[in-house]
Amino acid sequence: MLQLRDSFIGENQLTYIMDDQTLQRLKEGYPTASWALWSPTFPEDGCIEEDPEELFEFVRNRKEQVRPSIVLLSLNPSTHMPASFENFHSTDPTHRNDQFRDIVVDSGLEGAYMTDLVERVGADSQEIEPTPDDVQHFLEQLELLDQDHYHVICFLEPVYQELKAHFNGKTRSLQHEILTFSADWNGTPFHCYRVWFHANWGTNREKIAELRKQLSYLHSKITGSETTTLSDWE
Repeated sequence: MLQLRDSFIGENQLTYIMDDQTLQRLKEGYPTASWALWSPTFPEDGCIEEDPEELFEFVRNRKEQVRPSIVLLSLNPSTHMPASFENFHSTDPTHRNDQFRDIVVDSGLEGAYMTDLVERVGADSQEIEPTPDDVQHFLEQLELLDQDHYHVICFLEPVYQELKAHFNGKTRSLQHEILTFSADWNGTPFHCYRVWFHANWGTNREKIAELRKQLSYLHSKITGSETTTLSDWE
């Protein structure tokens, strides 16, 4: 993979151009895989996101914008997705993915890798329990992304706790009620954070404003550091 300057995160930071083969492998092997890139007309009728192949080409043609070392990780898909890369891109107004897009883009995390820890479909997150096998499946995706460090932002407590258990992590608190732990994953720095869920119903709705603050804070913290060693984050 070719390194280049990343216009999103400052002159001293480096990212990678994602190669077509990796994009294709993610598309074919991981149905919840997606990227924080949306077309200007999303979620209007006729937008690119309505056509799976157009969406894939949209991402492929913007692969210099992807930021695979930053991962937005939710629990599971609430409904069946007709094709890969459509996770977080549904135009169904009940999903409010336009709101999620606005939160991500406004916080500066556009281009991040997005996926779910669990691939099982279920509308009630209380009925979905992540397992160690789910963690291994997620880490397979990170191996494909092939980065020298990772920042994983978890949107639900069970997601964060399952990763913490896997890495035997020690939780610390950051500003805005963010929880975090850092670990060494086979020599690769792995930084994990728990933020509020992005749903627009129940008590989650009351957390949207705080979620915006959390993601903006993490963007500043992640991209403001030129180092990726664990000691810098402990």
